[in-house]
Amino acid sequence: MPKHYKFLDLSGYAFTGKHAVIDLMREFEGYHVPHFAFEFCLLRIQGGILDLKTALVDDWSPIRSDAAIRRFKKIVRRVGAKNSWLDPRTWSEGIGMNYDEYFNHRFFELSDRYVADLVDVSWRAAWPFAMADWSSLELFSRRLQRRLGRKDAYEVEMVLAPTENFLPATRRYLCDLLSSNVGADTTTIVMHNAFEPFNPYRSLDLFESAKCIIVDRDPRDNFVAMSPYKVLALPAAEFVKRYRVYRLAAKRYLEPSNQILRIQYEDLVLRYEETLVRILDFLGESRSSHVRPQQFFNPTISAKNIGIWKTYPDQAEIDQIAGALSDFCYKHTPTGGGGA
Repeated sequence: MPKHYKFLDLSGYAFTGKHAVIDLMREFEGYHVPHFAFEFCLLRIQGGILDLKTALVDDWSPIRSDAAIRRFKKIVRRVGAKNSWLDPRTWSEGIGMNYDEYFNHRFFELSDRYVADLVDVSWRAAWPFAMADWSSLELFSRRLQRRLGRKDAYEVEMVLAPTENFLPATRRYLCDLLSSNVGADTTTIVMHNAFEPFNPYRSLDLFESAKCIIVDRDPRDNFVAMSPYKVLALPAAEFVKRYRVYRLAAKRYLEPSNQILRIQYEDLVLRYEETLVRILDFLGESRSSHVRPQQFFNPTISAKNIGIWKTYPDQAEIDQIAGALSDFCYKHTPTGGGGA
């Protein structure tokens, strides 16, 4: 009989303190916690499982479902393949995620089985909608082949993937894949940024037993923490717009749930005991499961990461953020109160 696992996703909005909760989870018995840099992106990446859900469940049609399967198979190759400078054939395949290696070389095997579980029927035919996804090179190649007399040059594999296959196949796939590299004593498998923090409900449904913790942070510290990273750093005015768009998107899905816990990074550090109790209650864990307290996450050390905006050289930018996003700025009182 397959082992039953619980799943826990930890997410945030980029540099909002998720790493602290990752370290905290390392202190719990039975929790498999990947390296903080490994994010399981297969749900939310374009062409991934959430897009499959949209096409196969939320808005099924033969065009959308067939295209979604085809795009998913392409994404599997992109995230699974490992690039090697010694093998030029791999240069145009992988994007550096190396999932097949990470998941004990079972990623392709399990992904192929997953697609087979989704699909009831497949056949070959010329299908004009598939042509829309071809690269310019492939389109040129197939047209040339057709011109040279190959009658099946436009044919593709078409599939019929009914709605009712999606949920059981997806739950089996994710459980088998994510447990493929965990220890025998694992009870809870932790993921990093597998779900979107905006609408995590769509991802929670993909597991038989899953929860998520979403971490947010004072926008002033968030801005300063991002500033050294070119891919995320923005001038204050643009940062304010992005911060507000992200939080307004999440605001639509703030209804209470026993599967979602939203916390402030500052509360985890400055109100450690109180926030730890909230997390234990949310996870359904006793205090005894916290077997390595403060061996990985030490709130006293992490306190240096709070209020870093105070030493930022351009205080005019900080004032601009504080004025525009005052409702999100953390307000800590000497009595231990705080909020966002």
